Amino acid sequence: MIVSISGFIGVGKFSLAHKLSQHYKNSILIDDLNNSNDIFEIFLNWFYNKKENINLGFQAYIIEETTQKFNNAFLKFQKSNLSSQGNYIFSNRFNLEHYIFALISMKDKPPKYLRAFDKMFVNMVYPKHNPQLAIFIDVNYEMFENYIFSNPGSIESQFYADNIEYFKELYALYRDLYANLMQRWNIPFAIIDANNKNEYEILGEAIKIIDNFNFNWVNE
Repeated sequence: MIVSISGFIGVGKFSLAHKLSQHYKNSILIDDLNNSNDIFEIFLNWFYNKKENINLGFQAYIIEETTQKFNNAFLKFQKSNLSSQGNYIFSNRFNLEHYIFALISMKDKPPKYLRAFDKMFVNMVYPKHNPQLAIFIDVNYEMFENYIFSNPGSIESQFYADNIEYFKELYALYRDLYANLMQRWNIPFAIIDANNKNEYEILGEAIKIIDNFNFNWVNE
């Protein structure tokens, strides 16, 4: 079973996915997209520096790289002879969620760019990589700022001042666009209000959501 941790930038998604993979034995954790990934960091640096004509290539790379990470996790799951019942693959986001970033980053491009991306997206994204359950970590904008500035080495903290309007627009649209995607693709999701909660409180809520969720719906 795939459980994806979703939400805005820098809200502790991968940290939660990692803790969940430790709590549920025999689980597999999909590596974070930006962990030791020089190509991703280069693209992200270009994006925050507003380098022209890289958005379509950046989004294509994210889709292909994420797809490969899910394929690797599936293969590891099969080689480990794990049953889909009670064993999980945990991820920080999944390909459908990245569509939100594409919409915002290419909004000022001619419409044909987004049409081209849509065709690429539909043909590259595998429905089998969609989670059986997604957990959305919800925070207010002030909490988001606290998250990134508590990590001064993050690329978001370095480029925040020059991209504040982008972050504010993305934040304003993120949750609604996410909910629309989940409804369109029939993916169940739960929301954790993470405002003023520590990581252990958030972990406890996530465990409760997973333990109480009926994963058998996928076979019905």
